[in-house]
Amino acid sequence: MSHSDALVQELEAKAKVLVNHCLDQFCTFSQGHVGGTMSVLEIITALYFHHLKFDPKNPDWPERDRVVMSKAHCCEAIYAALVELGMYPEETLGTYYCYGSPFQGHADRWCTPGIDFSGGSLGQGLSFAAGLALSEKLKMKYNPPSRQDTFLPRYIVRYNPTYRTYCILGDGELQEGQVWEAAMFAAKFKLDNLIAIVDYNKWSLDGPTNDVMPIEPLVDKWKAFGWSVYEINGHEFHDILVTLDMVANQYGDNRPKVIIAHTVKGRGISHWEALHMHLGRGEEMMKGVREGRAKYGDME
Repeated sequence: MSHSDALVQELEAKAKVLVNHCLDQFCTFSQGHVGGTMSVLEIITALYFHHLKFDPKNPDWPERDRVVMSKAHCCEAIYAALVELGMYPEETLGTYYCYGSPFQGHADRWCTPGIDFSGGSLGQGLSFAAGLALSEKLKMKYNPPSRQDTFLPRYIVRYNPTYRTYCILGDGELQEGQVWEAAMFAAKFKLDNLIAIVDYNKWSLDGPTNDVMPIEPLVDKWKAFGWSVYEINGHEFHDILVTLDMVANQYGDNRPKVIIAHTVKGRGISHWEALHMHLGRGEEMMKGVREGRAKYGDME
């Protein structure tokens, strides 16, 4: 499915607004997980402002799509989206990391309505997401929609799931064995309503991802675990939108899906890109903030 240039331009403008929201958060204590937040920002923008079934006025709506931010330290991007959706006042950005704030350093669904997964230790999100996806599959199996409109036998009817589960993974956490246990589980139980998105920015906290512990051949590896695999430019909205639509419409093929999004750590801020910055602190981080302010200006 193609998408209009007008939609792409609208999302590009929205992404710049989210960048400014992220910069506001980073300024609170002159720190933040700048690298992975910036690398996933276009994906978050496409999800929350075009693709997801999500109601900002009812964040616990049972039929909403679920988003599991497995790389939960990059929650600043989701916080920015929730503010722009009107769920929190803009002033909340300035409380990032503060005691009592809904915007903590790692995503926490118990203090932040709109967040679906509490994370910290990496490698756990895909297991949680697989559980959500299996729950929906079981509900549809034992409590299917009314069959009054069809004469087809139940065993060949493909019911569209009430919700889909999206799990955003960092490439560094693919070095965790639990990720691959969850991948086997998802294939075993035919979780075709589960969509993983790998933010493949090639750098982790300790250095180049494939130097620390090689994860290649990544495409072949996911295929060997029984997943349908797609590769995209994770900063190009046409790529993101077309692929998200494609995988959402493939329910019924009995295969979980993974989108490998090639991205740049610290995307859009040359100082952070050059340093492959993970957790920015102090003056080195603030250099990037000043660059971002000058580059993006006040887009809000």
